[in-house]
Formats: sequence, structure tokens, C-alpha cells
Amino acid sequence: MTDNPFEVLRLAPTAGPEEAVRQAARLAQRATDEADRNGIRQAVRALTGSDEERALHALLTHPGPRYGSVALEQFQAAFRRPPQPAAAPSVPPLDLEEFRAPLLAALAAQLPPAVLPLEPIELTESAEEVARQSAEALWQSLIGQPRG
Repeated sequence: MTDNPFEVLRLAPTAGPEEAVRQAARLAQRATDEADRNGIRQAVRALTGSDEERALHALLTHPGPRYGSVALEQFQAAFRRPPQPAAAPSVPPLDLEEFRAPLLAALAAQLPPAVLPLEPIELTESAEEVARQSAEALWQSLIGQPRG
């Protein structure tokens, strides 16, 4: 609910205190709960209190408010309560297979992937040849990255 008393009472900002009291009485008769009635009472107090407070609320209100229309009131009068269903809708039984498939997919997505063993490679070169190529690569890397 809004805090502006003119909007609570659905009044134009030019309405006087007497009109605010009349409108509050009409709205209080239609109010459905105590919270709405309390809001209406507070709005009337704000508009019938000091002139400065009323003028401030009038300045904060739209100059040409349209709170209701004939079509809206007719609609509200026609449909005051929501329609009551004739019978409770039937709920189909739980299909376990349909439930199981997305559940298994979600669980599989959470599991870490299995680490596969490395495949053994065939050694085509001797250990001396590998050591010689490693030493050569080290010497050639000293040109670009000297180590001191």
C-alpha cells in the first residue's frame, strides 16, 4: 500500500478534509481486514491534521489521478471471488524411469572423470642417445636463456 494519504483514500489533491472523511467512511465499509481500516484511519488523520502536512501530501500526489473506471468497477463486481474448482485435479502417478534419467545425468555430471592409465611407449632409442639429445638441447637453450 502507498504512503500518500490522497492515494490511500483515492482522492484528488484538491479534495478538502470533509471530502476525505466522507471517502474514508465509504472505503472503511468496504475494507476486508483491520490493516486496511488502519491505513484508512491514518490517511484521514494525515489529511485532517495540519495544513502544512496536507499541502505536502497534495504536492506529492499526481494532479489528475484516475483511481477507478466504470469498466474496472464492473469487472470487480462480476469477479469478487476466484472461481471454485468442481473437483480437485487428478495427479498422475510418478513415472520412476522418467525421474531416474535426469537424476542419473545430474549425478554423473558431478562425479570427477576417471583417470586413465598412461599407455606404455616403445623405446626406439638407447639411453645414451636420449642423454646426448638432452645435453644438446640444454646447450642450445643457453643462447636464448643464459644462466648465470
